[in-house]
Amino acid sequence: MAQILVVATNPEALDPMSQLWRGGYDIQFANGFDAAVRMLERMGPDLLVSEVRLGSYNALHLVIRSQRTHPKMRSILVDRVHDPVTEVDAIREGAVYLVKPTADDLLAYIARLLAESTPQRRWPRKQLMQGIDARVARRPARVVELSYGGMRLELQPSGRIPSRFQMTIPRFDMVVRARPIWTQYTSGGSLSCGAELSEGNPKTLALWRHFVDSVQDAPPPAH
Repeated sequence: MAQILVVATNPEALDPMSQLWRGGYDIQFANGFDAAVRMLERMGPDLLVSEVRLGSYNALHLVIRSQRTHPKMRSILVDRVHDPVTEVDAIREGAVYLVKPTADDLLAYIARLLAESTPQRRWPRKQLMQGIDARVARRPARVVELSYGGMRLELQPSGRIPSRFQMTIPRFDMVVRARPIWTQYTSGGSLSCGAELSEGNPKTLALWRHFVDSVQDAPPPAH
């Protein structure tokens, strides 16, 4: 059973978080930054879900502190109003940034993040040698990994990635709908995004699987 540490001080933020038990997870609560630090010292949660504003500190401090001691822990930061600076900082630290999510929103993101963190994936992924040019919400992108269920993209770090987007691959005349699961900055400064298909058209799904099968993946590394 996945273990989740929930950190909040504001009742408005705590309300949707208090419903996370519906997902069947082991939920532990911390009332504020200091309590969260103490709990992180005692436990190794799979996921941190925290209100951004925690008095003199914010949840980013928790994420940064935990990167060495809990390197596999994923994080979701919940804000009351959209703050573009905090959003960029959260993405840079590998966290998901949400503004006033409902309990259902949180449960959906938690399920996706935990699925991404599971070593045994539902579908094997192909790493692409050169990448494939694409467009995501009218932005140029490159597809660098593929699977039946989704893809990993690299984009220039300009503007937000929509919660749902249309991806076009002109070279293969392919258009699919997808949604981001996680985003983080690469060492080269580009934005890396893991996304899953949100395509409901069976014909498009069949075409996507055929496309994934037809693309050549990278050769194994030389020993």
